[in-house]
Amino acid sequence: MKGFAAEDLNGFLDEGTEFTGELRFRDVMRVDGRVKGRIVSDNTLIIGETGQVAAEIERGVVWIRGRVTGQVHGRQRIELLSGCRVLATLVSPKLLIEDGAFFQGDCRMGGPTEAAKHPPGAPEGGAA
Repeated sequence: MKGFAAEDLNGFLDEGTEFTGELRFRDVMRVDGRVKGRIVSDNTLIIGETGQVAAEIERGVVWIRGRVTGQVHGRQRIELLSGCRVLATLVSPKLLIEDGAFFQGDCRMGGPTEAAKHPPGAPEGGAA
């Protein structure tokens, strides 16, 4: 999360806030509350220490320090930061997992199209 200041945020869901549904925005969004549903944007999502997200996430960059369940598609990268708890399917060309992060689930390198071409358990390179 280097290089981001409070003035860079386009939106913020504080602790104690709950949102259910589809959340769309243009720039940087930080979630310290609870979100259920779907989160879509081309930019950056920051899930803070108190953030709890149960959603399908489609973002450019995703930084996670809170709790996440569901599917996370990071078109550019996903970073699991120390203290996070992630039980999800991750799809991204770049993945960083800090010491102290907890991750349980599936990881597919590449974009959403690559993951669709090669679902888990399918042989690489087509038919056998």
